[in-house]
Amino acid sequence: MAEVAREVVPWRRRILQAAALVLAAGLVAAATLLLLQLNDANADEDSRQSALQVARQVAVDLTTVSKDTAQQDVSRLMGAATGSFKDQFAQQADVFRKVVQQASVTSKGTVAEAGVSSVDGDTVTVLAAVSATVQNADAPTGEQRQYRMKMQLHHEGDRWLVSDLEFVP
Repeated sequence: MAEVAREVVPWRRRILQAAALVLAAGLVAAATLLLLQLNDANADEDSRQSALQVARQVAVDLTTVSKDTAQQDVSRLMGAATGSFKDQFAQQADVFRKVVQQASVTSKGTVAEAGVSSVDGDTVTVLAAVSATVQNADAPTGEQRQYRMKMQLHHEGDRWLVSDLEFVP
């Protein structure tokens, strides 16, 4: 009877060792999956924040112009544009520059609030509320203006570029 008990104990020990190995492998697999999901979530948040930062800068660039730097202002905006926004702005760039220069416009914009509205793959939509102090020939002391913008950004290469921009009521 003692011999039978000795033979049973190693068999149970092997099953317990195998179960422990299976459990450890399962825990390692679960931890790996959670780590990968966390890395993906962090990458998504980094991407959203990058797009948001570009949108904030474009909003400032669009509302911060001067008669003395009109050409550089246009070039800066063109550098952050793609798609239909780039096409439309390119068509109006000379008119924009001339109006700023002829009306002696100086405008300084700041983003009051901005946030990501939606994300769809490589496209992010951002809403921004912008304030600007605008001086021109008609308002030499400056007027405060408020703008709300909806921007669509597209990820191209390693950059976010504005592909569509509209002022919203």
